[in-house]
Amino acid sequence: MIFAQLTEQLNTLKNLLNKLNDESYRYSSKHLGNYTIASHTRHIIELLQCALIGYNSNNIDYINRSRDMQLETDKIFAINSIESIIANLNKPDKLVQLVTETANGCSGKTITTTYYRELVYNTEHVIHHLALIKVALIEMDLDVVEENFGMAYATIKYNANKVY
Repeated sequence: MIFAQLTEQLNTLKNLLNKLNDESYRYSSKHLGNYTIASHTRHIIELLQCALIGYNSNNIDYINRSRDMQLETDKIFAINSIESIIANLNKPDKLVQLVTETANGCSGKTITTTYYRELVYNTEHVIHHLALIKVALIEMDLDVVEENFGMAYATIKYNANKVY
C-alpha cells in the first residue's frame, strides 16, 4: 500500500509533465510566489532522492540536499528522475536516522525513524505539492488534471461519503 500510493502520485505528476510544454513547466505563478511547476517538481524529486540515499547510508537528510537545477530546466530529465525513483522505492523497512532542523534553519539532532514512515511522509508531501501545482494550472487556465489531483486520500474518501 505504501509503495502503491506513492507510485500513483508520482505517476500522476509524470503524466502531467508529459502534457505540459516547456513554457508551462517553467511558468512563474504569481499565486505561488513566482515559483514554477518545475520548482515544485524539483523539490518533490529531491526529497525522495534523499530518502533513497538515506536508506543506503542509514541517514536521511532533507535539509542539506543538493539542489539540481537541471530538474527545473529539463522536463525530460525530471520525468526520467521520477521513473528512477519509482523503480527503486520498493525496499524492506528498516530503522534510519533523520536529520532534524533547528529554528534557525541549521541541521539539528538526529532522530530515529523508519524508511516506510518516510515514504508515508513523502506521499503526503507529494500530494501537498500537487495541490500547489494545481493552483498554477488554474492560473494558466490549463484544464489537464482530474478533479482529485492534489487531494489527500482521506479527503477523497470523506468527500465520497458526504451526504448532500
